[in-house]
Amino acid sequence: MNVRMRITEKFELSGGVTVLICKDCESNINVVGKQFSLVSGGNLRQTLTIIGKRSILNQKSKFDQVAFETKDTVELSQKEAQSGEWQLVGD
Repeated sequence: MNVRMRITEKFELSGGVTVLICKDCESNINVVGKQFSLVSGGNLRQTLTIIGKRSILNQKSKFDQVAFETKDTVELSQKEAQSGEWQLVGD
Protein backbone atom coordinates (compact mmCIF):
# COMPACT_ATOMS: atom_id res chain seq x y z
CA MET A 1 0.00 0.00 0.00
CA ASN A 2 1.47 3.35 -1.05
CA VAL A 3 0.34 6.28 1.12
CA ARG A 4 0.65 9.85 -0.19
CA MET A 5 -0.40 12.90 1.80
CA ARG A 6 0.04 16.49 0.63
CA ILE A 7 1.50 18.87 3.23
CA THR A 8 -0.34 22.19 3.58
CA GLU A 9 1.13 23.67 6.78
CA LYS A 10 3.92 23.25 9.32
CA PHE A 11 4.01 24.26 12.99
CA GLU A 12 6.92 23.93 15.40
CA LEU A 13 5.89 23.37 19.02
CA SER A 14 7.91 23.56 22.21
CA GLY A 15 9.66 20.37 23.20
CA GLY A 16 10.99 19.71 19.72
CA VAL A 17 7.71 18.53 18.18
CA THR A 18 6.79 19.56 14.64
CA VAL A 19 3.20 19.28 13.41
CA LEU A 20 2.54 18.79 9.71
CA ILE A 21 -0.98 19.43 8.44
CA CYS A 22 -1.73 17.10 5.55
CA LYS A 23 -4.61 16.50 3.19
CA ASP A 24 -5.57 13.61 0.92
CA CYS A 25 -5.13 11.19 3.82
CA GLU A 26 -7.42 8.24 4.43
CA SER A 27 -8.70 8.60 7.99
CA ASN A 28 -8.46 4.88 8.80
CA ILE A 29 -4.74 4.52 8.04
CA ASN A 30 -2.50 4.00 11.07
CA VAL A 31 0.65 6.05 10.49
CA VAL A 32 1.97 6.33 14.06
CA GLY A 33 5.43 4.79 14.35
CA LYS A 34 5.82 4.59 10.58
CA GLN A 35 8.45 6.30 8.44
CA PHE A 36 7.54 8.62 5.60
CA SER A 37 9.65 10.24 2.91
CA LEU A 38 9.40 13.99 2.45
CA VAL A 39 9.30 14.44 -1.34
CA SER A 40 8.52 17.00 -4.02
CA GLY A 41 8.52 16.23 -7.72
CA GLY A 42 10.26 12.92 -7.12
CA ASN A 43 13.06 14.54 -5.09
CA LEU A 44 13.59 13.01 -1.64
CA ARG A 45 14.60 15.51 1.04
CA GLN A 46 14.51 13.36 4.17
CA THR A 47 12.74 10.56 6.04
CA LEU A 48 10.51 11.33 9.03
CA THR A 49 8.98 9.13 11.72
CA ILE A 50 5.40 10.00 12.68
CA ILE A 51 4.94 9.84 16.47
CA GLY A 52 1.34 10.97 16.77
CA LYS A 53 -1.88 12.13 15.18
CA ARG A 54 -3.41 15.33 16.52
CA SER A 55 -6.96 16.65 16.34
CA ILE A 56 -7.41 19.97 14.58
CA LEU A 57 -9.30 22.11 17.07
CA ASN A 58 -12.13 24.37 15.94
CA GLN A 59 -12.05 22.84 12.48
CA LYS A 60 -14.95 24.42 10.59
CA SER A 61 -13.75 23.66 7.10
CA LYS A 62 -11.17 21.56 5.31
CA PHE A 63 -12.32 18.37 7.01
CA ASP A 64 -9.99 16.38 4.77
CA GLN A 65 -6.94 17.65 6.69
CA VAL A 66 -5.13 15.74 9.42
CA ALA A 67 -2.29 16.82 11.74
CA PHE A 68 0.70 14.54 12.28
CA GLU A 69 3.50 14.96 14.82
CA THR A 70 7.19 14.16 14.53
CA LYS A 71 10.18 14.75 16.79
CA ASP A 72 12.50 14.74 13.78
CA THR A 73 13.91 18.07 12.63
CA VAL A 74 11.82 18.81 9.54
CA GLU A 75 13.92 20.33 6.76
CA LEU A 76 10.99 22.19 5.24
CA SER A 77 10.33 25.92 5.43
CA GLN A 78 6.92 27.37 6.25
CA LYS A 79 6.67 28.67 2.67
CA GLU A 80 7.50 25.25 1.21
CA ALA A 81 4.90 23.59 3.45
CA GLN A 82 2.22 26.04 2.36
CA SER A 83 3.08 25.63 -1.34
CA GLY A 84 1.24 22.29 -1.55
CA GLU A 85 4.13 20.84 -3.56
CA TRP A 86 5.50 18.62 -0.78
CA GLN A 87 4.19 15.20 0.20
CA LEU A 88 4.72 12.58 2.85
CA VAL A 89 5.05 9.23 1.08
CA GLY A 90 5.08 5.87 2.84
CA ASP A 91 4.48 2.19 2.19
